[in-house]
Amino acid sequence: MKYQEYLDKRKNLLDSAQTLINEGKYEEAEAKAKEVEALDNQWDEQAKAQANLQALEGNQRTVNVQNLTGTPAAASTTTVIDFSDQNPATPKKEDAYKTQEYTNAWAKIMMGQQLTSDEDRTFRLVNEAYTHTTENTPIVIPETVAAGIWKEIGEMYPYWEDVNKTFVKGKVTIIKKKGSSEAKWYLEKDKTEDGKEEFDKMELNGCELSRAITVSWKLKNMAIDEFIPYIQSEMAEEMGKALAYGATHGKGPSEDPSHPEPMGVVTALTKEAEKPQVVEYEKETGVTYKDLTAARGKIKSGYNPAIYANSHTIWNVLANVVDQNGRPIFVADAINGGVYKALGCVVKEDGSMKDGEILLSDAKRGYHVNINKQVSVSTEEHIKERTTDYCGYAIADGGVKTMKAHALLTEKSGE
Repeated sequence: MKYQEYLDKRKNLLDSAQTLINEGKYEEAEAKAKEVEALDNQWDEQAKAQANLQALEGNQRTVNVQNLTGTPAAASTTTVIDFSDQNPATPKKEDAYKTQEYTNAWAKIMMGQQLTSDEDRTFRLVNEAYTHTTENTPIVIPETVAAGIWKEIGEMYPYWEDVNKTFVKGKVTIIKKKGSSEAKWYLEKDKTEDGKEEFDKMELNGCELSRAITVSWKLKNMAIDEFIPYIQSEMAEEMGKALAYGATHGKGPSEDPSHPEPMGVVTALTKEAEKPQVVEYEKETGVTYKDLTAARGKIKSGYNPAIYANSHTIWNVLANVVDQNGRPIFVADAINGGVYKALGCVVKEDGSMKDGEILLSDAKRGYHVNINKQVSVSTEEHIKERTTDYCGYAIADGGVKTMKAHALLTEKSGE
C-alpha cells in the first residue's frame, strides 16, 4: 500500500464515520472508527517493516555513538524513533514546532480530531512526554501561534510590549547601577583619584501564571483556520491582562510570599520612600501643564520616555491639558502616522493603567522581564457539560531596573 493510498482510505473512512454520526447511526460510526484504527495499525506495521528492511540494506543504518563495543543495539534502554520515514525532510525537534504540519497537529489535538500519521510523528517529536492517556499534559504551542499570542498582547498592552525581555530558564540576576563618582579635571602633576562605582542587583525568579478558558464542543467543530485565531485571541486577551498587570501594578514577591507577583513599575514608584518619582494632582482641578512638566523633569537625561494611560485618562484628563497660552499639548503627529504626542512623548493607550494614572516611562531601558517558560496549553474535557477547558500556563517575572527612567502622575489621595 502506497502512502497516498493509505491517506485516501483513511480520509474516506473518517468522512463515512462523520456522515453516520450526523445521521444518528452511532454503532455503525463506531465500526468505521475501528476500521480507521485497524488501517493505522496496518500502515504502522508496514512502515516499520520497510524501515527494518532498509536498515538491513545499509541505507538507514544508525550508529549508536554511546555503544561502540559491538553490543547489539537491542540491549539499549533508549527507544530511538526514525522520523525520517516517508519524509526525509522532517525537521529536528527544535525546528519541528515551527512547521505548519505541527500547527495543524496542535490544532487537531486541541479540537479532539484524529491526526494523520505524519502529523502524529511531528507532534510526538515536539511533545516527547505526551500520551493519549493523560488529558491535561501541557502541549507546546506552535511558534506561529505563540508569536500571534505575544503580538496580540503587545497590541492591547503596549507597556508589556515595550519592556526589555529575556527568555532564560531559572533565576536571572540583573545588575543595576546605583551611582558613580564624577569625573574630574586635573593638572598634569596631579594623581587621578580612584573612581567609585555603586551597584545593586535584582533577582527575577519566576511567577506562575495560569488562565483557563472554556469552549463548547459545538464551537470546537469550526475549521482549523478559524479555530487557531479564536484560541489565539482568547489566550492573548485573558493572559495579556495578567502579564500587563504584572508589569505595571504587580505587588512583588514580598507582598504575599504564597502568591508571588512581578514588581510592577507603578507599585515600585509609589512604594519608594518619599515617592521622589511621583507627582500628585488634585482630582477636582485635574492635571495641569505644570504637573506634566514636573513629572517629565523627574526623568533623568538620556532616557526617552513614552506616556502610558488608559482610554478614560487619555481622553478625559490628558487631552484637556493646555499650555500657558491655552493651546492643547495633546496633538497628533501627522509626520509619524498620526500618533498622539504630549511634551514630545508618544502617548500609548494601555488598559493595565488605572483611571487617573499617567505613567512616563522608558520601558525598554527601565524595566526588565524574564520569561522562564513560554506559553503552553493543557486541555481538560467535561463530558456532561460538553465543554473543553483550555488552560494557558507560563512562568515570568519582572522588575524595575532604575527608578530614574520613570515618573508617575496620579490623583492625590484623600487622606
